[in-house]
Amino acid sequence: MASPPLIGDTLKALGLVFDPGPHHGGGNPPPLFVFGGAVTQLSLFVDESGDFGPHSDYYVVSLVLHEQKDDISQEITHLNRHLREDGLDPHHPIHSGAAIRGEAEYRNTPVEMRVREFSHLFEFSLRIPVTFQSFRIRKWEYSDRLKLKNAISRAIGTFLQENADYLLGFDQVIVYYDNGQAEITDVLNTLFGAFFFDADFRRVLPAQYRLFQVADLCCTLELLAGKSEDGRLSRSDLYFFGSRRALIKNFLRKSNRKRFTSRPF
Repeated sequence: MASPPLIGDTLKALGLVFDPGPHHGGGNPPPLFVFGGAVTQLSLFVDESGDFGPHSDYYVVSLVLHEQKDDISQEITHLNRHLREDGLDPHHPIHSGAAIRGEAEYRNTPVEMRVREFSHLFEFSLRIPVTFQSFRIRKWEYSDRLKLKNAISRAIGTFLQENADYLLGFDQVIVYYDNGQAEITDVLNTLFGAFFFDADFRRVLPAQYRLFQVADLCCTLELLAGKSEDGRLSRSDLYFFGSRRALIKNFLRKSNRKRFTSRPF
């Protein structure tokens, strides 16, 4: 049996939707407009940190929630200008974890420049009208991959159920993920496909969306929160932020204000 058409496709076919033209939402799709009002859209940018093997102590999944009606183009322009003024490439996708550790493309970048780039993205994340929710799993508490995957599914599923009134209030939900790990792709497709009436899954590249880079930042901050709580901050972490106290004061507490469901630090 053929799959039912998406809400947007059906409205277009009936001639009830018009294209608002070019948009400036940092790579987000423009909203659909129905005669009588706009179709409400929620964008969910998803990223993960960790793996299902022995190479990490934690697994983190972060969701960044952006209501499509809230334009962020001006803040993206400000971010790019600040990066340019500091001698940084405004077209470079910011990878928060690699910036802290000085890995990959940051291998030859001085720590002062890495801190500036990280801080610019962090301040951007505080200014824009988004919220986030992160789910952190201590991997040593689960004996195999299936139990770890089930723990991640339960955490995200519980969040969806507890916030159903808000999340189901949108006509369409667009889920952005880079399909980085097959297990998370499967979790997202299963949970979101069953929970939302109209979930549009889109594969993205980090360079395409500042909000996807914000999701990466949220993963990094959640990982740092876990390492801080468990006394596992690395030398790289402490060198980059100066101290555990500075990390908590200048980043973790501030970012908590943007959390969909806040918690004390």
